Amino acid sequence: MTLIKNRLFIGILISFFAIGVVSAETQIIPASMEQGPFTEFRLTTGDAVANAQYGRSVAIDGDLVAVGMGGDGAIGSVFLYKRQGMGYVPEAELVYPDVIPDTCPGDFGNCSEFGRTVAIQGNTVFVGARFAPVGNLKAGAVYVFRKHGDLWQYEDKIVSPDPETGDNFGRALAVQGSLLVVTARKSSLEEGSAYVFVYKGGSWIPQATLEASDPTPGAYFGQSVDIQGDVIAIGARNANSNSAGGFYLFRKSGDGWMEITKITPSDGQIDDQYGFAIVISGDTIVVGSRRSDLSALKTNTGAAYVYSLKGESVDLVTKLTASDASKGDEFGQSVAIAGEVIAVGAWKDDNKQGSLYLFRLTGGQWIETDKIKASDGTAGDEFGYSLSAFGNRIVTGAHTADFISMDGGAAYVLTLKP
Repeated sequence: MTLIKNRLFIGILISFFAIGVVSAETQIIPASMEQGPFTEFRLTTGDAVANAQYGRSVAIDGDLVAVGMGGDGAIGSVFLYKRQGMGYVPEAELVYPDVIPDTCPGDFGNCSEFGRTVAIQGNTVFVGARFAPVGNLKAGAVYVFRKHGDLWQYEDKIVSPDPETGDNFGRALAVQGSLLVVTARKSSLEEGSAYVFVYKGGSWIPQATLEASDPTPGAYFGQSVDIQGDVIAIGARNANSNSAGGFYLFRKSGDGWMEITKITPSDGQIDDQYGFAIVISGDTIVVGSRRSDLSALKTNTGAAYVYSLKGESVDLVTKLTASDASKGDEFGQSVAIAGEVIAVGAWKDDNKQGSLYLFRLTGGQWIETDKIKASDGTAGDEFGYSLSAFGNRIVTGAHTADFISMDGGAAYVLTLKP
């Protein structure tokens, strides 16, 4: 055992031999810690790389957690952890399976950003790489890894049916059953689009291309996406006449998908980035608007809008803001739903240390109950940058947290108590 920063760490070496997977070397993970209404478990990588930005993306499903690592212009990778008792142990490291250009990472345009987004479904992990090559185009791709026995193996590369350089295909993705939705927020003069794939015969087959009914250049349709049942929600952070943002709902119709509504904030202002983050659970939709202004003096404080979806009707339930909102917090950077709890990330709160705010449904109203910070958090960590939930467990990334003083990043699994 080794003591680092007066906290107990456990070093574990696990080796895997499979296509597209390398060993998760010496993952350093502390014991879980009690913090009032939740238990915290910190995840880091043993590879202390400066500006690694581990925690740029996170996902959780069942007993598996995925953490993406890779800053702007980096090749990137994804670390997998498996739940064991009250903690998590290394499962594998998924690495970029394509040929790495000689000019990367020196040339930003040639880098993949593999791990910029990640999603899990059972024994399958989907990794977005928004600058991945498609032929001689830097159009982006999604890589699929599946577990066979004890090994994680690279299985497939999914690309846009009509790729173009700079599309950002893979910037956001969501999976449910045999359906996968991948967005390309910068396609068609940054109007944006989304692609629905269906899993048939062992392959992901393009089923439909989704576009806004009122496309405008720079709308970034596809900034965020989620899927629930027969409904797909897609955020467009710069949509609307005043570029405040909006989101679109599509419903399954026969073999295709039909836009059923577009929602914009009635109080939206320019550059609110409403739709930057979105999540659906049951009949509840939460939309992050990270640059909403609380007042003329408190700008970019952020907000999250909660809606109820009933049939074709989408009704505003409430607008959430932080009880201690400050200028520049960007509350709404990330959103997640854990049972009857809404979690909202404010990555720039408290000199960019970052915070998570929890809201519980009590008496028919969403009430702020807790504000969470990392137990070892410091200024600049950006805790709450990324966010995912499963059951009563939340995982969040602090992609610029100090790891051995190198801004390597960290992620935290928070288990909420009843």
